[in-house]
Amino acid sequence: MKKRIKLQGGLMAGSLIIIAIFYRYILPEYEHSLIWNILGVALVISGYLLRISARGVKAELNPDGKALVTKGPYALTRNPMYLGTLIIGIGFTGILFRWWVSLVFLTAYLGIYIPQIKKEEEKLFGFFGASFKDYCKKTPRFFPNVRGLFNTNPKDYLGIKQAWLKKELPSLIITFVLIVVMKTAIHFLSKQ
Repeated sequence: MKKRIKLQGGLMAGSLIIIAIFYRYILPEYEHSLIWNILGVALVISGYLLRISARGVKAELNPDGKALVTKGPYALTRNPMYLGTLIIGIGFTGILFRWWVSLVFLTAYLGIYIPQIKKEEEKLFGFFGASFKDYCKKTPRFFPNVRGLFNTNPKDYLGIKQAWLKKELPSLIITFVLIVVMKTAIHFLSKQ
């Protein structure tokens, strides 16, 4: 896990350097419309809500790391925290950059997380065996089954408790501060 965090941190730092050097090509030439910004903010918030719910359910149902969690958002997707991260990233890049930067983000994201998910699933299969195999048959790896979203009560899979919010709140605040700072910089750079 520490390796992945270092890799992600390095990618983020490298991305910021690339943005600083090539900002004229990466940053939008004009301000995004209000609707586009609202959509991006909604994606960022939705991604965080998914991550908060997934992290909280996992902590409550699996405090010692020895139980297979299949409830809450884990009933919709086997990787709700990773899906939440993807949604946050698409919203973030959509708010701040030209449309094609979201495709670059998606490519980098998939390059990091597909091997990670495969590795984790091999470990889970080794640990839980048939019960994990049954869970995999019922639950999509990444994107939830759309019918499943409409056939269940959202409270069944996306509950949020105040204690769960505390763990993700700092990164949510940092994300929105970064968006405001970068939107301000984009505004001033576009006036030059």
